[in-house]
Amino acid sequence: MIYLSEFVGSLVFLLGGYCYMSNITLKKTLIGKLNFVELSFAWSLSVGFGLCIAVVLGGPALLNPGVVFGMLFSGGITGAQACMYLLMEFLAAGSAVGLTVLNFHDSFKASEGISKRGIFSAYPVEKHMVLNFFQEVCATFVFLFLVLGAGKVMDGKTVALQLGAIGFAAVFLLSLTLDLTGFSMNAMRSVFSSIWFALIPIPQKNGEKVDWGYQLVVNLVGSTVGGVLAVFAINACMAALG
Repeated sequence: MIYLSEFVGSLVFLLGGYCYMSNITLKKTLIGKLNFVELSFAWSLSVGFGLCIAVVLGGPALLNPGVVFGMLFSGGITGAQACMYLLMEFLAAGSAVGLTVLNFHDSFKASEGISKRGIFSAYPVEKHMVLNFFQEVCATFVFLFLVLGAGKVMDGKTVALQLGAIGFAAVFLLSLTLDLTGFSMNAMRSVFSSIWFALIPIPQKNGEKVDWGYQLVVNLVGSTVGGVLAVFAINACMAALG
């Protein structure tokens, strides 16, 4: 059940965000225009509801490869468990991409000449690999430190709504202050989905390519380093507090 909760929570998290991104990116939608505050609310709600449903279903609600690796390196989970969590997140990313394309099929068909990779993955305002890597590490660390810290303090039992609220607040605040690397902080949201973007036949994709160098260095390694540091920092704080 804990692995099913990881899949469902990840799917809810990603599907909500990707559907909103489709609405503001593609033609023949009711929104059709980017509003930054609205975008922040959309992703914040997606993360919050994903966390809530994962906790309600009995899982640890990791929902991020960086957290998975942090738990693994700190001895919180075994290698086999880490592989299962990563598999559930990968399958959830594929399901989210597939369902988004299915639901917005006509909009994708009508959107010739529009870049679509940004719906499913994050790219920076200005590409500078060293700086973007540092930004991604910092943003991921702060976000996950807030969310994981809230989960530890609340003991993970009656935590669903509180954790969702913390997730909402954390993403909203970070999106207004540290949104320099394209709203990622999660390799599942970008790298896993980029793999599925490359594999799934998407209408009017027109040979658009994933920037694998950026995805792997910044969104995979950067967010993972930030997540691992957040897990170790939370463990150190809890140990110091007894």
